[in-house]
Amino acid sequence: MHDFSWGFILLECGAMETKEPVEMQWKVCPAKLHPKKAIWASIFIVAVGFAIASSGILLGIALVGVLVGTQAIFFFTTAYTIDEKGLVAKFPLRKKQYSWEQVRRVKFFKEACFLFTRKKPSNMDGWTGISVMYGDKREEVIAAIKSHLHEGTAI
Repeated sequence: MHDFSWGFILLECGAMETKEPVEMQWKVCPAKLHPKKAIWASIFIVAVGFAIASSGILLGIALVGVLVGTQAIFFFTTAYTIDEKGLVAKFPLRKKQYSWEQVRRVKFFKEACFLFTRKKPSNMDGWTGISVMYGDKREEVIAAIKSHLHEGTAI
């Protein structure tokens, strides 16, 4: 027979208390958070499209498509999921995911954080990192990410 009374006493005193990793899902559309920036970006894209369309309508339409595509993360909604396996970001044109074992470094900023697979900063960070926008859940997202980070992850 096992005597669990000691475990209960330790738990009640807080000695064995462990913080459970937080799981969450949220969606962020930066254009909705920053409507003035979205309007100016749209005006710029349309103006460039019209300028190019004056020499060729198909070229103008193609350029507008390319410009909107390069800014898809800003104009369209991104869905994020944090669970015990890792973080999944479903961007408009692609999906990117990291397991918590892959995350070696995290940088937290005002509106977003970046997860990197390299412990030291590198020129490859822009290609190998993943951006995580907080939206209106900044504190919850930071707490959820920190609750899953492995010991030794650079912050």
